[in-house]
Amino acid sequence: MSQASRMFYMPTRIVHGLGAVSALSAQVAAAGSKAFVCADKGLTAAGITARVTGVLDEAGVPYTVFDDVEEDPGVKTVSAGVAVFAAEGCDVVVALGGGSPMCAGKGIALVAANGGTLTDYEGFQKAAKPPFPVIAIPTTAGSGTEVSKVTILTDEERSFKMSILDERTFPTVAILDGSLMESLPAWPALVAGMDALAHALDAIWSVGATDFSDGMAATSAATIFETLPKAALTGDLAAKQSMLEASSIANLATGTALPGLAHVLSQPLGRLHLSHGLATGIMLPYAMEFNISVAAHKLAPVARLLNAEGDDRDLAEYVLERLWQLMDDVGFPTKLDPAQVPLEEIPALVDQCTKVVNYRLNMRQASPADLTRLYRRALGEE
Repeated sequence: MSQASRMFYMPTRIVHGLGAVSALSAQVAAAGSKAFVCADKGLTAAGITARVTGVLDEAGVPYTVFDDVEEDPGVKTVSAGVAVFAAEGCDVVVALGGGSPMCAGKGIALVAANGGTLTDYEGFQKAAKPPFPVIAIPTTAGSGTEVSKVTILTDEERSFKMSILDERTFPTVAILDGSLMESLPAWPALVAGMDALAHALDAIWSVGATDFSDGMAATSAATIFETLPKAALTGDLAAKQSMLEASSIANLATGTALPGLAHVLSQPLGRLHLSHGLATGIMLPYAMEFNISVAAHKLAPVARLLNAEGDDRDLAEYVLERLWQLMDDVGFPTKLDPAQVPLEEIPALVDQCTKVVNYRLNMRQASPADLTRLYRRALGEE
């Protein structure tokens, strides 16, 4: 392979469409003998966990439920899950929910297969063996973890969201069924949707972008701009299915390119207890402003899919205007809360940005001074 060659690799089988969850029992039977259903208490209370396990009950597929996953889980949750996985004799993970349960499920599958602790696998390709098979079923349209080799989990000791990147951690199967989002409240749907949009746009201005990722990123971004309000704020199941599929496509793009500046800025905010989707969504327009000077030609195709006309710079500015307008239309915050992100935290945030694995992947390199200005702008200080 020449130095200029790039690669697109996506081994996950995607089963999609309203009602697609009915395929779960066959997929579990093909991957293993006993399922470890990884979820959270909210899904269980909403009846989603029971709806999914009901499919397994009908087919006589054995399983155990682990629903002790909190928001932004980490080392402790994965360790607890590994203990249950082993004690129950499971050999396939069904990761059900948003990014938290799906990342936890992927982490459990990896550590259960390799031993040790989660921090042993931070970074690139650290595991000696592949994880147990994972069947991912997203119930929010945002994280894209169901089609990703990236697993983001928290190291509580460092108050740091660490990244595990390993091509063997792609889920074996992703089941995209928008009907599972029918009861999802508007706010988590909006947060997830902004995360999906950030995946698409952050892929566009990544130095790792390819023709494959650019096409997927532009298509998914345009779909999200047009679909997110209806998918999040109404009961339209067709819109929810479209949004769920656009979310997965966006993550296929960012999984190929690896994400740029919006994700670099958002990841350290987790130490201040901002959810990933909220932090990434807030930082997205500031990242776009920073990148327009070098990425206008990459953003222009998004605007053309939205039926805008003009030269590349005008079209890029149009996408930025559409982003501000979308956030206003759905009531998504455009500023960080100074009570949650005090100014005195900025130096620590900037320092952590420079340690994020994708720090140098943005088309326009952001210096520590640039990062400081971006955080100050998001706090309304500049």
